[in-house]
Amino acid sequence: MASKPTPPDEVPSAPVAYRDRAFISRTLVMRDGRLLQVSAHCVEASDAEAQAFLDAHPDLERLPE
Repeated sequence: MASKPTPPDEVPSAPVAYRDRAFISRTLVMRDGRLLQVSAHCVEASDAEAQAFLDAHPDLERLPE
């Protein structure tokens, strides 16, 4: 039996790295309750929702890939 193709919005993307300009380490809490850990000024987002959350945060900057 063939498997169903994954819709484009559900295809996992490569993690996107961000630099925290304010803190070396902290925990960011998303609206859905997920936790994103900042460590050594860095945090990664592995899905579009987390990327949008981190893009909107004033202390974070997206690092070049």
